[in-house]
Amino acid sequence: MAQRDYGCEITVPSANAVLSPDRRFCWTGQGTYSLYRHGPLPGPRTLEGVSRLVLFAAGEPMTADALDYCLKQLGYRYNVASLKNAIRNSEYIRWQQDGRWAHALGQDAEAELRHGIPVVPAGRREAWMRLRDTLAGELRCLMTQRQAKLRGLGAPHRFGLYWDEQPGERLLV
Repeated sequence: MAQRDYGCEITVPSANAVLSPDRRFCWTGQGTYSLYRHGPLPGPRTLEGVSRLVLFAAGEPMTADALDYCLKQLGYRYNVASLKNAIRNSEYIRWQQDGRWAHALGQDAEAELRHGIPVVPAGRREAWMRLRDTLAGELRCLMTQRQAKLRGLGAPHRFGLYWDEQPGERLLV
């Protein structure tokens, strides 16, 4: 656009240097930014931050595969191994014995999340609640969509993989 509109060429590193600190642009992966209206969440600049926000909004634990599906549907681009490392190394996200990952819920956890990840300005509680509730609705739809796709695969052991993610059924990390 800079070339087309202003006749000057901007290199990718220069564009990243300008976009990365500007909170109007949402981080969607290494050196990639987008607008909130295109799916990514405002505020987080890491996979750990995005995962925290999604797990908090979901209000329930998720498997790494389910979290990966939701993040990719929201427009994030990354390597699955990077996601698994990010959630494993997070001091806020905990692995449960049923194979799912959880974020603490409640007012204290919400305050810590909002302090650590500036999703909306501190004084805009209504904007935060609207974003959180909108994200929760999107996540419910995405999880329903994912379950339908998994059911469409046929037998849960098809291709030598175990697709059924009922709590307690799978102890893979």
